[in-house]
Formats: sequence, C-alpha cells, structure tokens
Amino acid sequence: MKILIVDDNDRYANNLKAFFEKRKIETVRALDAKQGWEMFQKEIFHTVISDITMETQTSGLFLIRKIYKSGFKGNIIIATTGFDVSGVMFVSRFLLPAFGGVGWMVPKVPLKRGKVVFVPTNLKKGLKFEEIL
Repeated sequence: MKILIVDDNDRYANNLKAFFEKRKIETVRALDAKQGWEMFQKEIFHTVISDITMETQTSGLFLIRKIYKSGFKGNIIIATTGFDVSGVMFVSRFLLPAFGGVGWMVPKVPLKRGKVVFVPTNLKKGLKFEEIL
C-alpha cells in the first residue's frame, strides 16, 4: 500500500506522512499538482491526498479531477485550509464527490497541530478512512 501526498506546505505534508508511517504505510510526496500528476502516472497508489492551492488557487482541484477522470479506483482525499472556513466543508461534502470522486476531507487546523481528521463526503458517508487502511 502506498499513498501519494501532494502539498507544497512542509508542515502539513510532514504531519500526514507521520500519520501514515506510524501505521507502517509508505508515502511519497509531490510538491505541486504537476509533479503529483507525473508521480501518479508512474506508480500505483492506494490513496491520493491533495491540497487545493499550490501553483494556482485551484491546481489541486484540477489534479484530483484529472486523477478521477483517469479511472482511478483508489481513494481521493482533499486536505485544505478552505475547509476551516465556516460552511465550506458542509457544501463540499456534496460537490467534491461528483467533481473529483473525493471520499474524505482533511481540515488543516487540526492537521497543523499534528492531528489528522478524516471527514467523509457523501460518497463515503459512514465509512471511516482508518478502517480501510
């Protein structure tokens, strides 16, 4: 099992990496959406976790859409500070599954403190991400 983390912020990426490594799960990191797409095409991943704002304000969104449209059968997760704005996560749980097959969302306020919280979208409602690791 291997997880691709796409995030230009070292703190967030390192906290995600530490979460998975404690569970003996291999991770690789891309620093931006372009590099994430290149890495995605070269390896098989169980899960892809992407930030939204990297090279542009929406580059991560379009990365996950591209991955979703490629027929990826693994898990797609968005981790972004946007979820920390009131109401954004509520609306996103309906929109992100259709747009990019997103199953879980990770808010970055707890992630900044080293706590990884997986909030399911309507696609994975009732399913804890930790249960599929």
